[in-house]
Amino acid sequence: MNPDPFVLLGGSSAEIIAAHPIEPGRVRPHRVLDAEGLRVRLLAMDTAAVLREHRAPGPILVQVLAGGIRFRVAGTEQVLSPGGTIHVAAGVLHELEADAPSHVLLVIAG
Repeated sequence: MNPDPFVLLGGSSAEIIAAHPIEPGRVRPHRVLDAEGLRVRLLAMDTAAVLREHRAPGPILVQVLAGGIRFRVAGTEQVLSPGGTIHVAAGVLHELEADAPSHVLLVIAG
């Protein structure tokens, strides 16, 4: 845990994106922050890369910073573009697929 009263994760989405390049053909999770009660990850996803169906241990908030993804959850597919955001309860199966080179911010509570 960080003893500082705040942590600047980035001054802009462009700054966060630039710090986490996309690797060809991959989904690459980057640790951005581990703090009391939450974890923040940045997913750098190449076109057609898939983060296969899985469950998160706590509720999650997923926001597309750049690119575009298909977010599959509860028998539906949501198409998210930059700024698109979805919340999923803890333990619910979900899957992500990149339609373009994408950067996705993931916040895991708990």
